[in-house]
Amino acid sequence: MKFVEDPRIKIGRKGLALSWLYFTIYLIVIMTLSYILGTKPYVFGLPRWVAIGNILVPVVFVILLIFVVERFIPDIPLTDEEDSEEEK
Repeated sequence: MKFVEDPRIKIGRKGLALSWLYFTIYLIVIMTLSYILGTKPYVFGLPRWVAIGNILVPVVFVILLIFVVERFIPDIPLTDEEDSEEEK
């Protein structure tokens, strides 16, 4: 007897891999900018690496995340089809 895996599991694994990849890229960008940018000149009264690394980069990544979610993560029902038919 062959085991049939729920297709939602495959989509969930893809989403997990995508989220880890996204988070890794985010950390690399934050760490690189924090290392490269010096403490002067000041932006918004903060050292340059703080202003860019903690304010501007997260804003850019949130906007990028909206695109990634809309484009690469499908909208799937979380209930079983059999359960929804029985409830009707």
